[in-house]
Amino acid sequence: MKLTFHGGAREVGRSCVEVSTAEHRLLLDCGLKITPEDTEYPTGLKDPQNIDAVIISHAHLDHTGALPYFEHQGLRCPIYCTRTTKDLTRILLEDAFKVGKIQNHHLGYKRTDIKDVLKVIKLVKKKERGEIDGARFELIDAGHIPGSATIKLEAEGKKIIYTGDIKTEETRLHKGARLEFIEDEEIDILITESTYGDRDHTERTRTEYKFMEAVKETLDEGGSVIIPVFAVGRAQEILLILNEERIKAPIYLDGMGIRVTEAILKNPQSVKDAKKLERAFNRAKKIRSRQDRAEAIRRGGIFVTTSGMLTGGPVLHYLNAMNHSNNAILLTGYQGEETNGRLLLETGEVFIEGMKKIVRCKVKQFDFSAHDGMSQIKNTIRTIRPKKVIFMHGDEEPINNLLEWAKAKGIEAYAPKIGETITIR
Repeated sequence: MKLTFHGGAREVGRSCVEVSTAEHRLLLDCGLKITPEDTEYPTGLKDPQNIDAVIISHAHLDHTGALPYFEHQGLRCPIYCTRTTKDLTRILLEDAFKVGKIQNHHLGYKRTDIKDVLKVIKLVKKKERGEIDGARFELIDAGHIPGSATIKLEAEGKKIIYTGDIKTEETRLHKGARLEFIEDEEIDILITESTYGDRDHTERTRTEYKFMEAVKETLDEGGSVIIPVFAVGRAQEILLILNEERIKAPIYLDGMGIRVTEAILKNPQSVKDAKKLERAFNRAKKIRSRQDRAEAIRRGGIFVTTSGMLTGGPVLHYLNAMNHSNNAILLTGYQGEETNGRLLLETGEVFIEGMKKIVRCKVKQFDFSAHDGMSQIKNTIRTIRPKKVIFMHGDEEPINNLLEWAKAKGIEAYAPKIGETITIR
C-alpha cells in the first residue's frame, strides 16, 4: 500500500490523499486552496480517470473544491459522503464558481462539471459500512461541522484512520467526536489534521462569556455589532449563543449562512439539537434584499453575516455603511494570511471595492475554532494508539511541534511534503 499526498501536506488547504493498493486507487478528500493570486489544486494526481472512488470527510472547499476540476480532467468514479455533506457541498461549490468568475480566477472547469460531480455522489450514513470492490470504509462523526466525518478505511489487511478536520470537544452545535471505540482495534495508520498542533484553544464557555460581554457592552453604549462568520458551522453556533441571551436588540442573518442553515435543518441528525437551532434561526431576521439590508442598518442591532475573514460577502457592505466608533466588529475565528480579516487585526484597515479604508469600529477576536487544539490532538493519538501517525493539514510550526512530541514519545511519525509517497508494509 502507498499513500501519496497530493495536497494538504505541510499546509492548510487542498487536502487530498491517494491510497494505492494492488486493487484500488482511492482518494481521501479532494480540496482546493484559494490564494490572493489564484486557485491551487492538488498536484501530481495522474490519470484521474483511473481513480476508483473518492471518500469525502466534509463539505469545506479545502476538502471538496477540486472535485469539479478533476471531473473536467476525467474523474468518473463514485464519491462517498454523508447526506449533509452533499447538500452543503452543492452550496459551497456553486458559490465558489460564482466568486471565482467575479474575481477572474482560472478555475479550470465549467458549471456543468459541478452538476456532474453531484450526480455521482453516493450517500453513506455515519457508522454504516461501505465497500469499494473489497476495500471497506466507515464514516464516524468528526464533530467539526454538520455532516463531517472521520474516515476509517480497511484495505490490503491495513486499517487507516483519516481524521479529516476533527473537534472532540462538545460545542453548542455539535457533540464532540467520539473515537474511544477505536481503541480496542489495532490501527496501522492514523492520518491526523494538525491545524492547531502548537497551541490550545481557550476554554469554550469562557470564550462565549467574553463574546457576549462584548456584544452587550456595545449595545448598552448605543452601538451595533457586526459579527463576521463562516457560513457553515460558525453562523449556526453564533445564532445558538445569541438566542440563549435575553437581548432586546434585533438579530439579523445575512449572506450564505441563510441557505446553509436551511440545508442543515433539513438534516436534523447532523447537529446536537436541531430544535434549538430552528428556534435560533427563526428568531433571526433574514436579510434577503438590498432593501432589507438598508432598513436593518437604519434600525441597528446585531448583524451575523458572511464572510468570516472579510474576504467578500455582505459583511463588507456593513463595514462600509457602519464604520463608526460606537459600533463593534467581533471576529469569530482564525484570520488567514493575506485576508482582509488579518489586515484589520494587524493594521486597523481593510480593502472595500479595491480601496483601503481605516476601520473606526472597535475590533475584537474570539476563538470559536471547530478544530482540536494541541492537547486534544495528542489525546486522540494516545486513544487510538496507531502503529504509525502521519501529520497533515497544518503549517510548518504546528506540524513540527507534533512531530517532535511524537518522536520523543517513541511514536513512529511522519510529516510528508506535497507530492511525497509513503509506502506501508
